[in-house]
Amino acid sequence: MNWKLINRVRRAFRVSILKTAYVNFNMLPFKQAIKCPILVTRNVHLFDLSGGIVIQGAVRFAMVRFGFFAEDTAYWGTHVSVLKVRGRLIFQGECHFGGGIIIRIEPQATLTIGDNVRISNAAKLICYKSITIGNDCRIAWETQMIDTTFHFVRERESQKIYPRDGEIRIGNHNWIGNRTSIMKGAVLPDFCIIASGSLCNKAYDVPQDSMLGGVPAKLLKTGIYRVLDREEKEILDAHPEYTKI
Repeated sequence: MNWKLINRVRRAFRVSILKTAYVNFNMLPFKQAIKCPILVTRNVHLFDLSGGIVIQGAVRFAMVRFGFFAEDTAYWGTHVSVLKVRGRLIFQGECHFGGGIIIRIEPQATLTIGDNVRISNAAKLICYKSITIGNDCRIAWETQMIDTTFHFVRERESQKIYPRDGEIRIGNHNWIGNRTSIMKGAVLPDFCIIASGSLCNKAYDVPQDSMLGGVPAKLLKTGIYRVLDREEKEILDAHPEYTKI
């Protein structure tokens, strides 16, 4: 059987025409919306779209997809995504989301996502101030990025108040393992690998091509990086003993 064709047909039937049309024509300029750059599945709950979506650069059909990525790790029909965009959501290129994604952007906040980004199932992006994700990033399932503590914290004696919100900046070509927490103040350089289950909560003064891991995360290794898409074919051609997943 031609499973590639079968899965393409399945994906086509997942699309909600009404939700897709609403998101595109309500959130984008007409010249962009008519190209239908954003696809939305039936399992996406449009909680609040009072903010704005911006697409920077060339606009292409289906360049942003909600509910189509990592479908072989969780059945799409069991995961409901929630879009609450009260601030600004900026796409700088292609981005594919899995199922069960939570995107919450509060007023005055900005979530910026670079080109060629993949965000897997059940990830949470909660933005009260600013979250920036660089180009060519891979973010595994159940990862959460939260740039706020939601509540203020005060010292009892001095009455000092700690800031509630803080920026998050993820460099280009990062690979963030599943169930990782990226919290306010986290800054990751380019070409970083974050081990599964880690906690990143500060600006990391490490060179690019580094691996971080742990709770809280610390430097584990330098001089390594996630193989880029264009390099993977070269590796498989040179090493046929490897099996592509």
